[in-house]
Amino acid sequence: MPKIIKDLKKNIKQSAMELFIFYGYEQVDMKMISKKSGIAVGTLYNYYKSKKFLYMDILEESWQSTFYKLDEISNLTIPAKEKIKKLISTLYEDTETRNGLGKHFLGNSPFELKEDENFNILKNNLLTKVNNIISSVSKIDTLSNCNNVNIMLTESLLILILTTFEIHPENKNDNINFLVEFINLSIK
Repeated sequence: MPKIIKDLKKNIKQSAMELFIFYGYEQVDMKMISKKSGIAVGTLYNYYKSKKFLYMDILEESWQSTFYKLDEISNLTIPAKEKIKKLISTLYEDTETRNGLGKHFLGNSPFELKEDENFNILKNNLLTKVNNIISSVSKIDTLSNCNNVNIMLTESLLILILTTFEIHPENKNDNINFLVEFINLSIK
């Protein structure tokens, strides 16, 4: 009699996410995921036709709540520095929750992800939402002559969040405070 696993798709995604977080996208294969999930490789392929599709399903689901929070922050009518603090806290805490999953948005992405339309849509969605918030606050006068200052601040912030999270994971509050003060140097 075949083994019945309750919530199999949820189990697959959870197992795969743990592996992707621990080993990184490139080092994980479907055999590892099937072993951790406790199912046959063939059964895994019944749910996901490739590792990339499974990774993208996990990535899309994990970023949806962040996108919702960013939309809420964007609509707030609060002082610029408070808005920036909410932005940074949300991005940092959500990055921490998913343990860096999605860092390929900003770093070196494996070729198969760089070429994936859904991956690029997610990446552009993140950049757009953060850029919208950064664009909504006034910058200091010395930055008024910089071309693309908003996107440069957006990209810098996202990279700094990943860097501080990876290098100093035990210093969450200090990291967030540093990032807030760093970005505040650029705004009025």
